[in-house]
Amino acid sequence: MAPFHRAVARVFTAASFALCASASSSAAAAPVNAESLRPNLFRAGWSGGLDANFALSRGNIDLLDVGGAGRVQYQRLYPSAPVAPPAQPELPWVHHRVFLTATGRFADRAGAPFVSQAFAHLRWTAMWHRRVGSDLFAQHQYNEFQRLRGRTLLGAGVRVEIVHAPVFMLSAGSGYMLEYERINVLEGAPDPPETLAHRWTNYLTARLSLWNSALLVQNTLYVQPRFDAPSDVRLLEELEVLAKVTDVFGLGVTASVAYDSAPPTGVRETELRVFSTVRLSF
Repeated sequence: MAPFHRAVARVFTAASFALCASASSSAAAAPVNAESLRPNLFRAGWSGGLDANFALSRGNIDLLDVGGAGRVQYQRLYPSAPVAPPAQPELPWVHHRVFLTATGRFADRAGAPFVSQAFAHLRWTAMWHRRVGSDLFAQHQYNEFQRLRGRTLLGAGVRVEIVHAPVFMLSAGSGYMLEYERINVLEGAPDPPETLAHRWTNYLTARLSLWNSALLVQNTLYVQPRFDAPSDVRLLEELEVLAKVTDVFGLGVTASVAYDSAPPTGVRETELRVFSTVRLSF
């Protein structure tokens, strides 16, 4: 078996364990960002990363908020044409990428939990042309306090690299997504406990690299309407900023706005979150 195909098999095996583990828990009502900012975008072979955020308060306000994320990836690049000095080599192009990412967050106030959520996402991106390729993905998530007991997604689409420059990059994707969802119905509410929906998933990601990649800024927008009911739409707007202290260690802040036009009864349509992270990349 070729090295890349062995890598795909390993990551898909790991993903099956992560997805099964998530499925046994109580999932989020808005999209989650699988295009999260990666410090070493063009590292060939195996790579990974860990994020952590933590808040603790005791006294007048008793609060515990802990979250984390992990990512493992295998990537192959297109060969670059040799150039003679002083010319700069061209920015690498991704040929194949397979990755698994998972996040979780738990928070309680005065001993009463008010956040319990997690998701796992597996994706294979194959760029059949340097600028045009395909995405295949699977995802499972839960969000106990948004009444989402479980959401499983399967999808496929096209990916386009619109701008590919050292300072600025712009990419977009569009495709089909099958969504199976189970919710914890509020007593007396008319919501169906299970739904199967067909959605059109779209994303646009812009990335800015400043001061020789010491500061990275990335913005991602997701739009996911239902094919049979376009007014039933989910949106996610997420801005990420990462300051690289070293190639391994970075400090970041993320601001996101999530919108669901048809949430379960008792859940608000819009959610705003701002949080800081410590990021390790290897």
